[in-house]
Amino acid sequence: MKLAKTLSKVVLISVSLLFLFSCDNKEDEPSQYVIEGVTLNINRADLIPGDTIRLSAFLQPYNKTVDEAVSWSEDLKDRVKWESDKSQVAIVDKNGVVVAKGVGSCKIRFILGTYAAECRVSVYSFDKQIPYGLWSVDGTEENYLFTFDDTGYRFTSADTCFFDWTFDGMRLDITNKGSEPGQSDKRMIITSVNASKIDFYYSSDNDRKTLVLKRIPMSYSQEELMFASTQKPGAGDTIVSVVDMGLPSGTMWAVCNLGAEGLDEDGVRYAWAETTTRQNYILENYKWYDSAPKKLCMTKYDDDTDLQLLAEDDPVSACLGDDWRTPTKADVQELFENCNIIYASYCGKEGFVIIPKNEYYNDRRLFMPFSLSSEYVNEQNPSHYSNINNKSGFFWTASRSEYDSFEAYSLCISKDDNNVKLYYGVGATKRFHALCIRPVYVEKN
Repeated sequence: MKLAKTLSKVVLISVSLLFLFSCDNKEDEPSQYVIEGVTLNINRADLIPGDTIRLSAFLQPYNKTVDEAVSWSEDLKDRVKWESDKSQVAIVDKNGVVVAKGVGSCKIRFILGTYAAECRVSVYSFDKQIPYGLWSVDGTEENYLFTFDDTGYRFTSADTCFFDWTFDGMRLDITNKGSEPGQSDKRMIITSVNASKIDFYYSSDNDRKTLVLKRIPMSYSQEELMFASTQKPGAGDTIVSVVDMGLPSGTMWAVCNLGAEGLDEDGVRYAWAETTTRQNYILENYKWYDSAPKKLCMTKYDDDTDLQLLAEDDPVSACLGDDWRTPTKADVQELFENCNIIYASYCGKEGFVIIPKNEYYNDRRLFMPFSLSSEYVNEQNPSHYSNINNKSGFFWTASRSEYDSFEAYSLCISKDDNNVKLYYGVGATKRFHALCIRPVYVEKN
């Protein structure tokens, strides 16, 4: 008798794993459900850190949620399990609520007895700085122009589509309202942007797609570039326009290169630590080079502790006065760290427009034209000029290289041949080469 009771309990437990019984008051429900599998409402999710989604599990073949089934069979709660294989990427609680934690990919699994289903979660960190500027986007079905800048996101299309944009600091959502007002919405969710493409999917079909990007120079007028500039006195009757970019140091940058009358002009080129110009720039006629046999060294700024340009050798100070100088390597780094960079053009001259990240100064613009060094414009070296393709700019800093006394740092801007990647920063340049200079203004107390 005891054995019969024991076997009866085993059978009852086994049946409980396979059958869910409906309540008596649900006349439209079948009396029992045979579970043949489980599925999730979402099989793939692209999130950013902090995002939350709710996963729901369905019992097959009846397509009933586990929550519904629990109301008919309370003991089902003990058999449900949610888990994440990488908790540093995303976590999930007992109710299927997923919270994105860090960049990466993981699997969120729902388990019921011997049945399981999973959702692949990818967590991205969308970088707003990468797409800054104007882009031509060539897709298989659509051709777009996207504009990303501090004022928001603008859209241009030959098809005259209507778009809404939202940006939460990490992810860009675009809603396509169709070619006519009132058409059904199609939400385009961009999950990642890199130097050559946008990865996205439409919310209507969750189909992952890719658009190929190509940068286009954003054209600026003089009014746009000079809007927030102010004037500062130079030597004699000279007046120079500067832009306060809201930098922590308070340093102001001139709107034009040294010796230039317009924003699009190169200005006058100088060798490093020389205050006069000449026709040809080679090592042998560099002011601070000793070409005597057995020496072949620099006669000034040769010591490892002598790394900063003195006012007496600074062409900016010589031309504009004591409050003016050539920017240091630290000045350049401060500028780029606190600003966004856009590939732009002014009066047909291409270069970069620099815009402060500080929202109180984001009406300011600083245009840096592509201005080649004497190494490339020298008529004796025409091949260099064609190789560089005039898509680079070099400007002296006041900082000598700490590794090589024959070199000093320059502010460098350039772009690749495919109109995709932008490069900017500081790099070592031979001191005897002639470069343009962008003056900075630091008012002395």
